[in-house]
Amino acid sequence: MTKSATSRKKKSVADAPRPVGRVRIVLLGALLGAGWGALMWGVMALLGQTSGLSSFVYAVITVAMIGIGVAAFFGAIGIHRRGERVSPRIRRRDRSA
Repeated sequence: MTKSATSRKKKSVADAPRPVGRVRIVLLGALLGAGWGALMWGVMALLGQTSGLSSFVYAVITVAMIGIGVAAFFGAIGIHRRGERVSPRIRRRDRSA
């Protein structure tokens, strides 16, 4: 192998994208959901439909939970496509004993 081929090979291995952590995906979904909930509350408050801190907290938490669910679902699909295991391994006891 030439020096340039070796350096190209090392560079391609080093530049490989690292997988995004599962917790990071879920937290990003919560953050995006909370932001969207705050935006929805602001629009509804401008229209006179909702008001107060309780409706703000309700909107933000509810939409953040929806964001967590969506992020977890699509994160699991991405993990499955990469060939990783989504569900935990459950070892069964041998019933013949």
